[in-house]
Amino acid sequence: MKRKASSCLRRIIAICLILAGITAMIPAVGAISSGFFQTHTDWHFDLTIEPDRPMTVEEFIALSTAYSWWATGTNSGTTPRDKDGDLPSDWAAPYIRSEAQKGTIQPAQLDYSAPATLAFAMEFFLHCKGRYSFNAVNFYKFTGTEGLTTDQLLCLNAAIDYGIFPYQENMDVSVTLLRRDLENKYLIPTGTLQVTQPTIMESQNYPKSMGFFTDCYYDYDKAAAQVAALKAHKDDFNMVSLGAIYLQKVTDNQQSYVCDRIDHNRPGKTDPQLELISFCKQNNIQILGGVIAYYNDSILKLLAKDDTAMNQAVEELMAVVDRYDLDGLNLDIELMGTTYRSTYSKLLALLAERLHAKGKTLVATVGCYFTDASEQEGIYDYRDIDKYADLVMLIAYDDHSARAYQNYEVTVGDVSNLTYIGRCVRYAKMIFGADKLLLGTASYGVRFNTTDHTAEIITQAEIDALLARTHATVMTSSADVDDAYFTYTENGKSFTVYFESLEGLKRRVELAKQYDLAGVANFHLATGYEQAFDLFGKSLTQLPFRDVVCGSWYYAGVEYAATNNLFNGMSPTTFEPNTPMNRAMLVTVLWRYAGQPVQGSNQFTDVENGKWYTKAIAWASANGIVNGISAGKFDPMGMVTREQLATILFRYCGSKGIDTSARADLSSFPDVDNVSSYAKKAVSWAVAEGIIGGNKINGVTCIDPKGNATRAQVATIMMRFIENVVKS
Repeated sequence: MKRKASSCLRRIIAICLILAGITAMIPAVGAISSGFFQTHTDWHFDLTIEPDRPMTVEEFIALSTAYSWWATGTNSGTTPRDKDGDLPSDWAAPYIRSEAQKGTIQPAQLDYSAPATLAFAMEFFLHCKGRYSFNAVNFYKFTGTEGLTTDQLLCLNAAIDYGIFPYQENMDVSVTLLRRDLENKYLIPTGTLQVTQPTIMESQNYPKSMGFFTDCYYDYDKAAAQVAALKAHKDDFNMVSLGAIYLQKVTDNQQSYVCDRIDHNRPGKTDPQLELISFCKQNNIQILGGVIAYYNDSILKLLAKDDTAMNQAVEELMAVVDRYDLDGLNLDIELMGTTYRSTYSKLLALLAERLHAKGKTLVATVGCYFTDASEQEGIYDYRDIDKYADLVMLIAYDDHSARAYQNYEVTVGDVSNLTYIGRCVRYAKMIFGADKLLLGTASYGVRFNTTDHTAEIITQAEIDALLARTHATVMTSSADVDDAYFTYTENGKSFTVYFESLEGLKRRVELAKQYDLAGVANFHLATGYEQAFDLFGKSLTQLPFRDVVCGSWYYAGVEYAATNNLFNGMSPTTFEPNTPMNRAMLVTVLWRYAGQPVQGSNQFTDVENGKWYTKAIAWASANGIVNGISAGKFDPMGMVTREQLATILFRYCGSKGIDTSARADLSSFPDVDNVSSYAKKAVSWAVAEGIIGGNKINGVTCIDPKGNATRAQVATIMMRFIENVVKS
C-alpha cells in the first residue's frame, strides 16, 4: 500500500509539474504559437530564460523580427559588420542579414553587443514597418536623449505620432529593454500602422514677419516699386532685409571686402533705399542689412585663409550698420558644399559678438535640409547657427531657380515643394526650436524658355499679364509639391512658367502656423501680389523684441504693455522679461496709464527733480498710492517686490474709487506668514481678483511676497489689472 501510495503521489507531483510548466508557457504560446520553437530552436527565442536581463541590439533585432513576422531571416548574402567591425552572433546573423537587406537597419551605425534601449526600439520599428519618414507632427520632450542625432529624435517623435508607442511625460528613452519586455510591451503586430490624430498647436500670431527688399542699385523704378509696396503694406511686416551689402573681392590688391550699395549717391534724386530705411525707423519696422556674396566664393576663399581679412570684413560690415543706423544684419550667403563651412561659422560668430554688444539683431538666411547627412554636406552648420543667430530664415523656395536652369543644374520645375518644405521645417525645429525660426516663402515665378534653355524671374503682375495675353490654363502640380504652372507658345518658342499661387502660399503659411514657428518671410516685396501680403499681416503682432518668445506665458502681457504704451523694451530689440522692475518704473507705468497728470510736488529727498520718473512719483505720492520706504525716502531704483506691487495697485484703485472689497483665503500658500502686515489686505485682494497668482518655488506654489517682480510679471499683472479690474 505504501508503494502504491508513493507511486500515486509521484504521479500527482509529475502531473502538477507538467501543468505548472504548461501554465508558464501559455503567454509564449499565445504570442508565438506552438510551432515557434520548432522553427526557432535557439534558446534566445525563449523569453522565459533570463527574462530580466537587458537585451542586446542583435537580440532585439532578431527577436522582434521573428516574433512580429514569424520570419526565419535569410542565409543569402554577406553578413554585415557593425561600427566596431564585429559580426553578429551565429544565431542572430540570418535576422541581421535580412533586416540589413530590407534597409531597416544600418549595421555600420550599430553596436551589436550594446544594450537595446527604448530609443533604439522606437527607431527600429518605425523603419521596419515601412513607415519610416521625417513626418513627425508633434514634438515631444524626452529625457535620456544625449548622444542621439537630430534624425533619431525625429524618429522618436514620428514613432509616437504613428501610435507605435504610447507617450508618457518625461519619457526616458535611454532605458534598456528587458527580454520579457519584448513580448509584454513591444511586440508590434503585423498589419498597417495607423497614424494617430495629431494634436497640432496652432500659433495665435507671429512675433516676426520679414519682407525682402532686393538690391535695385541700377534700377530706380524697381527700387521705388518695392518702397511703395512696403509703404502700402507697412502693417504686414515688422522686419525688412535690405539686400544691398556685398561681400566681394574684385582684385588681388583690393583693400576693401564690403561693397555698400545702399546709398546710390545720385545727385538730385531721392534714394529709394535711404527712403526705405527712414520709413522703417518711423514705423517701428526693423531694418536689416542683407549681406550677400552672390554665389561667388572668392571672398570666402580669402576669409578662410586670412584672419586679418576676416576681421577687416567684420569691421567694414559693422561700419555699414553704424553708417545707416541699421537694426542688424541678415547674413544671406548662399553656397553649397562644405569647403567654407567653418569659415561661415566663424564669420557668423564674429558678427554675433559685435552686433549683440550693440543690441542689434543677427539673422541667418540658410538653405533647407531635412536630414543630418544632407545638412552636414553644406556650408551651413545648423548647430553653430543656433549658437549665434537670433533668427533663422529657411530658404523654402528656389527649388528650380532661373540661374540653376540656365547652368544646366536643374530641369524645368516647381518654385517650392510643399512636402520637402514640411520635412525641412521639422528638422530645423528640432535644432533651432520654433521660437527663432522663420519660414521663407516666395511670391514670384520663373519663366523657363525651353526652346533656348534660358530662364528669368518674373513678378506676379507679369504673370497676370501673360495669362491675359496667352489665355493659358493654370494647372497645379501634385498635392505633394503643390505648385502652380502653365505653358504657352509664342513667336515659335515654348515657355513654362512656375509660380506660387495664392492658395499655395496660404498652405505654406499654414505650415508655419502648424509648427508654431516664430514667423514667416517673403521674397520679394514688389511682386504686384497684393493679396499675398495679407497672409503675413493677419498673423502678425508688432513686437520687435528678440528675447520675447512666442507662446511663452508672458507673451500676451508684453504685447499688451508695448501696444498700449505702458512701458517699452530696455532697448529697441530687447524687452528683458526676467529683469526685475524697479519702483520708479512701476510708478511711471501707472502714471502713464492715468494719462500723465501733473499733480503734487516732490516730497522725497532721494528723488531728483527733472528725472524721467519725478512727475510720476509726485503724482503717486499726492494721491496716496505710494508712501515711500521711510521718512522722506522713496528708493526709486529699489526693486519692487510682489507685495509692494499688490499694495500700489490696491491703493491706485482706492484713489479712483474702484471697489477693493474682494478677499481671498491665503491659507493654502505655505509662505502666507511672510506677507508684511501692511500688505495683507492688498495681497488678499489681488489674489481674489486673479491679478496675482502663485510663484513656483522648488515645485511648490507660493505667494513669494518678498520676491522681486520681473518685467514680464509686471506686464502680465498690469494687463489683468486693467482689463479685469479697472475696466470692469
